[in-house]
Formats: sequence, C-alpha cells, structure tokens
Amino acid sequence: MKSEDKTKKELIDELETTRERISELEAYEKNARRALQNFSLRSAPSFPHPAPMQEGIAIVFDRKLEFINDVFAELFGVSPEEACSPGFDPMSLIAPQSRRLIRKNYLEGCRGAYRSKQINYTGLSKDGSTIECESFLLFIPYKWGVAVQCTLKSVSVSQRVDEALRRHYSELPGSLLYEEPDALLHKAFGSEVFKKQMY
Repeated sequence: MKSEDKTKKELIDELETTRERISELEAYEKNARRALQNFSLRSAPSFPHPAPMQEGIAIVFDRKLEFINDVFAELFGVSPEEACSPGFDPMSLIAPQSRRLIRKNYLEGCRGAYRSKQINYTGLSKDGSTIECESFLLFIPYKWGVAVQCTLKSVSVSQRVDEALRRHYSELPGSLLYEEPDALLHKAFGSEVFKKQMY
C-alpha cells in the first residue's frame, strides 16, 4: 500500500510502531555495549597486559648500526641518530676485554657457522661505564651480506640478585636445603604442639 493511499490514523500507527522498534534496537545496542564492557572488566585479570619491552635491539649490517631501539639507546647512552650515523663505530660500545669475542662471533656468524648464537659480554656505555650484557644474535642474509639482529639486556642487576641469593643460601645449614617442607617447619618451630596441629 502506498503511503499516499494510507489514512492519517494508519500513518500515525506506523510511526508509533517504527518508534517502538527504534527504542527496542537502541535498548538492545545499549545492553550489548554494557555486556561487552562487563566482559572486558571481568576478563582483564585473566589476560595479563604485556610488559613494556626491556630488551635493547640493534641491527648491524656491513659493520655499521642500521637501527637501535630506545632501550638500547638508553642502556648505552647514545641517541639513535648518533649510533646509526656513518662515522659511528659499533665496537666503541664493546668493552676492550670483549671485543675479540664479539669480532670472532660476528665473523663466524657471517661465514654461516651458525644462524643464531647467545653470548654474554661486557658492553661500554658512552660515559665509559661497563654493562654486563646477555645477548642473542640472529644472522640474517641481507642484500650483499649478512645482517645481525642483536637482542640484549643488561644482566648486571640480575647477577647482583643471584649473588645475593647465593650468599643468603650459603649461610643456611646444608641439611636444610634437602629437607621436606613440613620437616623444615618442624625444625623452624621446634615444637611437638605445632607438629600435632599439622597432622
């Protein structure tokens, strides 16, 4: 039926029906949004947020730095522009005692001895302080040679924590390190009453 042929009452009824349907759809949309927000809030603890990247990344090609990320720049105290400039020598970021190791691994990797390698070495920041680094090298065929992706992190802090834990545990009597957990509790509290409460 054409809208021209409809009576005024039929048009008003149709308009009311359309308004009701629009109200229903708006309510449905509002409920769907609310359900999605509730789901997001409830599921957030189940899906941990990614931690910010703590690894420095550098790309070396033709013995020059092609790229460094902000973590690498901060760790070594150089800006990305400075480090990636044509006159910058990447070996200036390696402590003298580690340069032979780095050179050897770089040359072997470029010759195809391995595709990836993990090494620990001592880095040297721009201000001259040393940085103990744990590094993962990935050798990638690129252009006319081999590019090296270096992912590294400073292990100075973790080494200090490990050393503190070793010192702490070395002070414990050796027999405690191999005891069952409930036996440790009995020895720690040294009480028959506590032993009876446990069982």
